[in-house]
Amino acid sequence: MAKPHDRAARLVAKKLNGRYRSESSPDVKGKRGRAEVKTSADEIPKALKQLGGGSGPAYVVLPKSEHKEAQRRLKGRKTGLMDYLANIKKQSTRRRQ
Repeated sequence: MAKPHDRAARLVAKKLNGRYRSESSPDVKGKRGRAEVKTSADEIPKALKQLGGGSGPAYVVLPKSEHKEAQRRLKGRKTGLMDYLANIKKQSTRRRQ
C-alpha cells in the first residue's frame, strides 16, 4: 500500500480507538466504528462492500480533493466520510445494536 494510505489508516485507527490491518477489510476496526481508506471517490462502491452491512458507525476515508464527489455519492446513506487527517466530514448515522 502507498504511504499516504497507511498514514491515513493509522490516524483513523487512533480516532476510532481501533487497529489498522492492511491485509484485512475493512482497513480499520475499532470500538467507535470501522473505516475503509480509499484514494478516489470512484472506489466508494468497493468501500461500501468492504464495510459490509454491520452495525455501528462506518466511514469511507478519502483525500480532501475527492470530498465533493464523495458527498454526492454518499448522500442518503448511513455511511460517513472522513479525510486523511481523520476529521469527520459527514457523520455516520449507523447505530450499534
